[in-house]
Amino acid sequence: MFDFVASSLFPGLGSLALLLLGWLTQKYVLPFLSSEQRKRMAEHILLIADEVTSSLMLKYPNSGWASWVDQAVEEIMRITGVSREVALRAVKAALVRKGVKK
Repeated sequence: MFDFVASSLFPGLGSLALLLLGWLTQKYVLPFLSSEQRKRMAEHILLIADEVTSSLMLKYPNSGWASWVDQAVEEIMRITGVSREVALRAVKAALVRKGVKK
């Protein structure tokens, strides 16, 4: 009888352990990986925004930022595929980091 209980109990506990491990992975590991991916994407977008705004500031040195900000937003949208709102926020953040007065 002990052999029957042992042979049935251990595989059942193994299955239960695998279910628990899968639940813990879904609850804690996947959100962490997802947030890391978003963080890296945001860093890339900000780097691209810095490059685009620097390029346009050099291209149009005598004009204010308001005249070329739409062009910068369109270029960031084209390069990264993000929405207009995200691209505009990236351009504004780049201008603030550069100390450009609004």
